[in-house]
Amino acid sequence: MSVSAAGRRGGGRLKGASLVVGGAVLFAAGLFIVATGTGLSGLLGMRVETFGRIDCQETRPKKGQTVWHCFGETPAQQRANEAERKRVADEVLRVHVDGMPERARIGRTRISFADHDGRNDPETITATQLTEGGRWFAHSSTIVGYGMIPLLLGAGTAAWGGYRVREAGRRGR
Repeated sequence: MSVSAAGRRGGGRLKGASLVVGGAVLFAAGLFIVATGTGLSGLLGMRVETFGRIDCQETRPKKGQTVWHCFGETPAQQRANEAERKRVADEVLRVHVDGMPERARIGRTRISFADHDGRNDPETITATQLTEGGRWFAHSSTIVGYGMIPLLLGAGTAAWGGYRVREAGRRGR
């Protein structure tokens, strides 16, 4: 056996192994994105919350379209916002004594990739927050679709790498 044949065989294993590792990384990234889009991210320890009072501020969404940015309120935000509105309303009654009250501070959360029916904003949206204080991503079919790309590409790449490793091992016998 020549030195170049041995080098090619070892190179085939190395290339195959790198394809397996790269495919596994792509697969894991795709799985993470799919888990975020389906709501299974709660099992991974991420924060999942259901929002109400949704306002997507989109002028022309088509039926079944994903809207990039919406705003919603968690149940805790809804309670705090109601209390703030009540506080301002009570102070308005005393405006002749205390002067004009400050405006109500309403807390709303920005949510990305919300499915929209094309006519009305959704009643509720369940979303996942990837990092503490980070952006919220709605559980949506669009995110699942985007996640399937690296998931399938990673599975195929890892399988091809495994095949190359196996073939390089067979040629080495």
